[in-house]
Amino acid sequence: MPSSTMDPNNTFESLKGVYKIVKKLGEGGFGEVYLTDYTVKNASNSEQAALKEIALRGIDEEEKEECKKEAELMERISKSSTNQHIVKYLDSFMTPDHRNLYIAMDYCSRGDLSSKIKANVRSERQFDPEIIYDYIYQIADGINELHTKYKIAHRDLKPANILIALEGDKEVLKISDFGMVKVIESLNITQSHSKQCGTPRYMSPEQHALAPCRFYVVDIWAIGIIFYELCIAPKRLANEMEDLWEKVMDGQRVYLPSRYSAADTTWLNRMIAKKPDERMSADQICDKAKDPNNRNQARENILFYCKKLC
Repeated sequence: MPSSTMDPNNTFESLKGVYKIVKKLGEGGFGEVYLTDYTVKNASNSEQAALKEIALRGIDEEEKEECKKEAELMERISKSSTNQHIVKYLDSFMTPDHRNLYIAMDYCSRGDLSSKIKANVRSERQFDPEIIYDYIYQIADGINELHTKYKIAHRDLKPANILIALEGDKEVLKISDFGMVKVIESLNITQSHSKQCGTPRYMSPEQHALAPCRFYVVDIWAIGIIFYELCIAPKRLANEMEDLWEKVMDGQRVYLPSRYSAADTTWLNRMIAKKPDERMSADQICDKAKDPNNRNQARENILFYCKKLC
């Protein structure tokens, strides 16, 4: 069995079934992800599943424990959650020599949100505001489940960790990658960050500064940055973050492009407030994203913006 790469048609067997490698889908900080044909024990038909391979050799014991914790948390969540916006865990197993850990999960055929954003940047296309509201609702709904039901802060929420599945004719967003989550006793407890974790562009000020906070607020900041990134497309977030960061740190208002309403700008600033306690909760974001008045206003703004251009 290979220790770090897997070729098509290689097979892996766990107590639950057999995985046949189809192709590589991508890679992250701790491992690579492959598309597989998964056949459950004693079943005749296979289904597609994503298999994440984590090479344990060469990483320290703390990192190994974090990898194992990811599998355990995913299993715990999948056993009791019916929320469609959290990726479903299927299985986990290790090689006999304990060199590699494998985590199997539902395959999301539309890739991730990062790829979709990059496609819009390349083609110089904007996102429809109604689609943005829908995306943000789905992300916040999944995060709200993690916060309230499982007392979990994700801490590395970003477009690359938001997978997209096609269910019927609808795109369904699913939160993935639980390698940096923090289990908290209560949403109201203030805790200190023992180390920097996350992806710098989506990390909150308190994550960067290792400042004490209620951990769930870092996910709210990340949702706000994702909202901003979707709204400014086809502009690149990387080119705008320095200006956004300076405005937030100076207590100034961050503005969206003119095609968005003042209410949208207020919404953004409530998600990325400098003071963590002033940020919205995930369920408040859900309510705002589902508000039909927002969607009607979005349509009116776009029509007005198009008429101006014409």
